[in-house]
Amino acid sequence: MATKKLTKSRTNKQLAGVIGGLGEYFGWSSDVITIIRIVYAVLALTSYGSLLLIYIIVAIIIPQAPRNDWRNKQDFSGFSKWPGEAPKAQKRKDVTPFDDDEDWSRF
Repeated sequence: MATKKLTKSRTNKQLAGVIGGLGEYFGWSSDVITIIRIVYAVLALTSYGSLLLIYIIVAIIIPQAPRNDWRNKQDFSGFSKWPGEAPKAQKRKDVTPFDDDEDWSRF
C-alpha cells in the first residue's frame, strides 16, 4: 500500500499550490478548497501579514508534486489516428523573377 505524501498541488493551485495540496492530501472537494482559500485570504489580510508569512514558509518547506504523477497524465489510448491517406508531397510553385529596375516613384 502506497503511503500518502503531502506535496504542493500542480493542478489545483492559485499561488503556490499549498492549500490545493492540503486538499488533495485530505481528500477535500474543490468547493471546500475554494472556501478555505477565501477564508484564508480574509484572515491573512486582517492578521498584519503573519498568516502570509506562514504561507510563504510552508510553500518553501512542502515539496512540489512529481511530474510523473499518474493523476496528472492524460490517457490517449482510446483515440486512433486520423483516418485517411498520408499527406502527399506538394509541388513547389515557380517563382517569377523580380525586376529591381521598375519605377515605383509614382506611389
